[in-house]
Amino acid sequence: MEEGKKDVQVKTERLEEQLKEWGVDLEKLKSRANKARADAKAEIDREITSLRARLNEAQKKLAELKTAGDAASVEMRKGVENAWVELRKAFESATAKFK
Repeated sequence: MEEGKKDVQVKTERLEEQLKEWGVDLEKLKSRANKARADAKAEIDREITSLRARLNEAQKKLAELKTAGDAASVEMRKGVENAWVELRKAFESATAKFK
């Protein structure tokens, strides 16, 4: 039982670090948007808004997982993993698009 709790803690710590990195990436995109032409700025701003919403949702799911700890259901863990995969894809797509 204690081993499972450690696994969840280690995973949540890794996820928190990734969220921080994505937050920095989001700020970099925001900086690019401020320097871009009006049409490009509008597109980057839309992308930032979408990414921010997804990032916030992932943070909520991670917080739920942390508070559930050992009792976290398989479905809850899958929900966090799915949100993570979608967020990762969105960030990869956005950063590739605006390089």
